[in-house]
Amino acid sequence: MNTKNTLPIKNIKLSCNVLKFTACIFMFIDHIGYGVIHRYMITHSMDILPESYKTLNTVYEICRGIGRLAFPIFCFFLVEGFFRTRNIVKYAARLLLLSLISEVPFDLGLYGNVFNWEHQNVIITFFIALLMLQTLKLINDNRASLSKPVVYLSYICAVIAFSDAAYLAKSDYSWKCMLLAAVLYFTRGTGAFSMLAGAVSTCWEKYASASFILLYFYDPEKRPRFKYAFYLFYPLNFLLVYLIAYLII
Repeated sequence: MNTKNTLPIKNIKLSCNVLKFTACIFMFIDHIGYGVIHRYMITHSMDILPESYKTLNTVYEICRGIGRLAFPIFCFFLVEGFFRTRNIVKYAARLLLLSLISEVPFDLGLYGNVFNWEHQNVIITFFIALLMLQTLKLINDNRASLSKPVVYLSYICAVIAFSDAAYLAKSDYSWKCMLLAAVLYFTRGTGAFSMLAGAVSTCWEKYASASFILLYFYDPEKRPRFKYAFYLFYPLNFLLVYLIAYLII
């Protein structure tokens, strides 16, 4: 019996571009759910019939559920980018610049206001996470001169400190991003174990762990393209959500 082709799933290879594009679709659906459907339900709550409200709420829940798949994928590639970048300073500068550019579109798309100081965009979180990863690397590079308890304690303190920073900044996903980024950092290169560890680290969010099924098929040999297009999509998707909400609400 020929069993060579009985498990074609083993031949599936997903490039960075495919995974990021997929994550962008998930993210946009999520933002439509919150920035359009949720805002519409709140604005017109007194005018919507109970059955229509129930239907809208179901659509909203579906959109949000789909959207939970996006964050782990982007966080995974933040860690991959950290290991692959030739210049960590430029990488951090790009994230910081993008976070500043994205803040107004983020507030407009999700809340309809130019500024919302209660919630900041996830790129700020990724910037903080990148600083955390660099700190973990510095500790790891100097572990030979430190005792094991000191090394492990330093790791823990670094993750907690940057988690607090993200929490105080009120950035999207805050400490949850630090936890996942740290787990992916320490388990990188362990294959399926890394995917399992990542899935466990996102079990706090319904459906989010399913992202690691897709990430399991990631092919690191396929070179990423359209890097800046993915950067630009983040603020632009919020502007599109704001435009749709403006026309409907």
